[in-house]
Amino acid sequence: MIAIKGYRHGLLIVFNDAAQTPWFAHLRELEAKLDATPHFFRGSSVAFDVKDATLDEEDLRRAIDVLRTREIKLWAVISQNAETCARVRSLGLADRLTTTVAARCTPEQPAHLSEGARNSPSPSGEGGDGLFVRRRIRSGQILRHPGHIVIMGDVNPGAQIIAGGDIIVWGRLNGAVHAGALGNPKAVVCALEMSPTCVRIAEAVYIPRTLERGQRKKRAAQIALLKEQEIIFAPWDVLTHTLK
Repeated sequence: MIAIKGYRHGLLIVFNDAAQTPWFAHLRELEAKLDATPHFFRGSSVAFDVKDATLDEEDLRRAIDVLRTREIKLWAVISQNAETCARVRSLGLADRLTTTVAARCTPEQPAHLSEGARNSPSPSGEGGDGLFVRRRIRSGQILRHPGHIVIMGDVNPGAQIIAGGDIIVWGRLNGAVHAGALGNPKAVVCALEMSPTCVRIAEAVYIPRTLERGQRKKRAAQIALLKEQEIIFAPWDVLTHTLK
């Protein structure tokens, strides 16, 4: 069984019972998960936790290829097996999760490496955990987490927020957001000032026109949610009724 977790430096894919299950079976399960929600993973960097599995160079290269064809980069593989760790290093991958290595190997700007970012991983990765970021998310930065994301600060134009759960912005939302990116149509996006360049909820997409963005910017706090396969915007207090 594979679990997708969020941690301080990005996404961690955990292969439970890796030593008891053939590696090709794990890769098939991984492919199914990646293909089920491609928008969430595309363009990301991930780390593997393969527990005590013994993997040879060919096993690792197959995993790299599975990710590469989906525009995902493998930068680290952590293992309790010394032989596996040696092969990981021989391929130029990291064998531990550290801030220094993550910052060097992750192509997307890691907005969640700053002080004030907090998260607690959940095996399900479907909204059970959350990531709290206390800062502005600037243009070009990508914030990605399998659970909920809460931002105390603004999201600038050109920034991207991608969450498996809800997205809450305690500030101005001027960038692109994708809530429910792991397939959750009940996810919502909330902001004190809602003026996004693009909103996705699960598979639904809404791209406002320039005039609509300017008009929405003047309104009070709002929530975006999916209703009858269409993304709608409503006053913030609708969230209370939505959750009942």
